[in-house]
Amino acid sequence: MSGRLRDAWQFVWPEIWLPLEESDVWSQLAESSGYTTDQLYVDVYVELVKAFKKAPPPTQYDAVANDPLLARLALGTTSAIALRGETAAARFFENAFEAISGAGSPELEGEFRQLVRGFLKSRNLRYELIEPFELRSHLSGVFEAIIADMLEATSQHPQLSQAFSDFAHSFRALQRSHAEPDMKTCIHKAGMLAEALASVRPEARGNNFGALCNSLECWPNQLVREAVKKLYEFSSDSPGVRHNIIRRGNSPRALEMRDSMIVPLLLVTATSYFGSNADLLDTLRSHSTEPPQEPPDPPTITESAANVALP
Repeated sequence: MSGRLRDAWQFVWPEIWLPLEESDVWSQLAESSGYTTDQLYVDVYVELVKAFKKAPPPTQYDAVANDPLLARLALGTTSAIALRGETAAARFFENAFEAISGAGSPELEGEFRQLVRGFLKSRNLRYELIEPFELRSHLSGVFEAIIADMLEATSQHPQLSQAFSDFAHSFRALQRSHAEPDMKTCIHKAGMLAEALASVRPEARGNNFGALCNSLECWPNQLVREAVKKLYEFSSDSPGVRHNIIRRGNSPRALEMRDSMIVPLLLVTATSYFGSNADLLDTLRSHSTEPPQEPPDPPTITESAANVALP
């Protein structure tokens, strides 16, 4: 599971909407205000359409938005591929909560809030629910999005894929052994992965990581660039990681497990500058990555209609 809402979308109906429909809140709510599940599904469908990649034809929209059974069916059968993106999916839940709030029932709001919060937790998604009702990525979800972007980038090239596979293998080996040779290998493979990712940028020039970084145009300023280069240099200066030159008076402490975890993770995080950051920006709900909704298809002109003589 990648942690995205879209990847867990198939579970939204059975784990949120169906339990909400079966809640005990409805009997009392129907008596007090007349608000029923019929109204709920119509209101929520209106919000769901806003998340669609392609707007439905006006006649179809009007038909579904005025028919509770069709609205319920649409809510239960709409697939993740029909949505514009992660940001639109997150906004849908927030808009749905606003629609539910229109019923004027704190109990119904609480029921929906509890179901969504449980869904986010049980499906291990990247979000947390902020009061009164806002989906925001938590810190671990941001790091997960960074890794997802790197996985997407490495899948596009066999050499990148191999570099990631080598790093992942060394990471797993270290967790089993906790041995110093595996600590060195893990740091070394992380540096090689960073080097490979830097080298595939179109403007990349040079035959070492420092030269590659100097040629890249992705940095916000030179301080960040130099910091990433210095982090990489750790693997050259630490004996036995990349080089093993003995210098007098230079006796750094032995590597520890934390070094072999923190340094590779810092390097891997820094490689986010080399990619498009599509998954990361989606998780952060950046407006720059949310595509606009496509207009509906024009109505089909039948042959008989086309042959009607104009006045």
